[in-house]
Amino acid sequence: MKGMTRLFGLTAVLSGLLALTSVAQDCNNFHKRKCYGSDNAFMRYNTQSKSGMFVLGHTSDLVFVAHAGQDYNISLCQEKKVEEPLKFQVIDGRSQDVLFDNQNAALDVPVEEGADPENTLPQSFEFTADATKKIIIRITAPGPPPEEGSDKKGKKAEPNPDDLFCVGVLVENMPTPMLGF
Repeated sequence: MKGMTRLFGLTAVLSGLLALTSVAQDCNNFHKRKCYGSDNAFMRYNTQSKSGMFVLGHTSDLVFVAHAGQDYNISLCQEKKVEEPLKFQVIDGRSQDVLFDNQNAALDVPVEEGADPENTLPQSFEFTADATKKIIIRITAPGPPPEEGSDKKGKKAEPNPDDLFCVGVLVENMPTPMLGF
């Protein structure tokens, strides 16, 4: 009888792991399938683009290298099941200066009539790299931060699968156009 209980417990654990694994695999290349890039035909896909699994309230950093003489477009996308927009900052990796914060930029975005101003955060940012530098994109998923805690055996509590969703970061670049004569 004890062996059956252990077998049932092992089966339940493996089923849970398989469910989480299948959800994580759905995020593979999510940015290629769901993110809308720049309207500029000269912008090209950058291989530093990534997708990842987030839980509500989670913050994560994506680090990439921006090369001098290139224009960049960063676009974020998320699964539709999360209604609130992502919050993100673009940070200079050396000086830690915040180059862009979409919460502050939202003040400059006209709100459509009847739209909730909280759900109008811009989800893209364009910039020109004047020098080669490390750029940090700090992304915060909507919702309260995940609870830190552990179960009775001291292991970290697993997130609720209903709170997991995919986030994509599409990075595009092109040579900076020469201006003037």
